[in-house]
Amino acid sequence: MTHVVAQLKHKQVVVFLILMVMMVISSVAITYVAHMNRRAFNDLQRQLVVKNAAQVEWGQLLLQHSTLTTPKRVERIATEKLEMETPNPDQIKMVVP
Repeated sequence: MTHVVAQLKHKQVVVFLILMVMMVISSVAITYVAHMNRRAFNDLQRQLVVKNAAQVEWGQLLLQHSTLTTPKRVERIATEKLEMETPNPDQIKMVVP
């Protein structure tokens, strides 16, 4: 009978040790996943800052583009720098395709 009790206690000790090892592995895994989650969140925050800066720059470029391509400005540059002028009506020829 004492042999059976000793065998039972031995099995309990083995099960206990296996459970302890599994618990330690589980706690290390949880710590690792939490760390990776924090790193991923920090990367996400950095990328959001980059995205916002790119959106601001895009808005500024659109504003600059609309300012530089106004018909009045194009006409002024054509007249002043390229010395272009509007032709007289008798100089205009219509081309029919």
